[in-house]
Amino acid sequence: MENKITKERVIDGVFFNSFEEFFDLIKLLIHDDYEAEIEPSLENLLMIMEGQKDYYVLLTWENADLSKITFGYEMTAQYYEKRMDTHPEYRELAEMAHKQLGRTLFGLITDIFMDKEHGYNCELLLVDGLRMADYDFDYHKLSNTYDVELINEDNYADVLELYRDNMQYFEQLGIEPDLELVKKDAQRCPKDCDPKNKYFVVLRDPDVVGAARIYLHYPRQDAVWIDFIMIPNEMQGFSYGSEMLRDMLDEFARCGFMWAEAGYAKGNRQAEKFWHRNWFVDLMSETREEDGLVYHHMIRGLQ
Repeated sequence: MENKITKERVIDGVFFNSFEEFFDLIKLLIHDDYEAEIEPSLENLLMIMEGQKDYYVLLTWENADLSKITFGYEMTAQYYEKRMDTHPEYRELAEMAHKQLGRTLFGLITDIFMDKEHGYNCELLLVDGLRMADYDFDYHKLSNTYDVELINEDNYADVLELYRDNMQYFEQLGIEPDLELVKKDAQRCPKDCDPKNKYFVVLRDPDVVGAARIYLHYPRQDAVWIDFIMIPNEMQGFSYGSEMLRDMLDEFARCGFMWAEAGYAKGNRQAEKFWHRNWFVDLMSETREEDGLVYHHMIRGLQ
């Protein structure tokens, strides 16, 4: 290895949102002939790396945690589906990806970079978008306008009234809101999230004017997941929801979080427009939950 020239390259997961964009960047940075017409594929990614046998490739992948989401199961399924005409065996792999089974595209890509059986030498350094921060979070500071409290037995009925004022949302979920649902939602927490980082907050003025469920340090240490923001029907269409969200994002940024992420049930145009209007961008990532609905993921930088 000491006789080989080192190729030191850096890629950043913030700057590509598709396999084709990623492949084009790798071709630009690593391939000896960028002008060559090469179809973006895993096979051709391996071919590019096999052409580096005279080099020692040191590849740093920044914001790799974001790329794990981007190149998750949804994009993996899309990758296989695009190529099923020439690769019939991909049909089964696409079906597995839709069920969130098997290797993701991110895993397959990193396997190629770290391969030791094809004669090239590549060292891959995955760097998540983490930074040192105090994360001094106080839920009372989530609003500059309203009083903020945690959901509890005393406000269950108020939250239920808010739910029933947003029946379009629950009809899409196929759920009839009742007190038991409120209690379950108060305890709901993703399996990979520490329950102490779960906050179901209620905003008052003095009546309930909004509610939100958020998860700190999820899905990554430097991120906040906003599960939903809900306001009374009579306040919708006047930017009250966006103002509430803006205060929350300012507080997350003050605490040192780098990313805010959100999700909405696919087909919920009202939610999609809300997140886009507030500068969230689409992640090529979706999850299928136990309720059978597909949830689309979005992200926004905070710093």
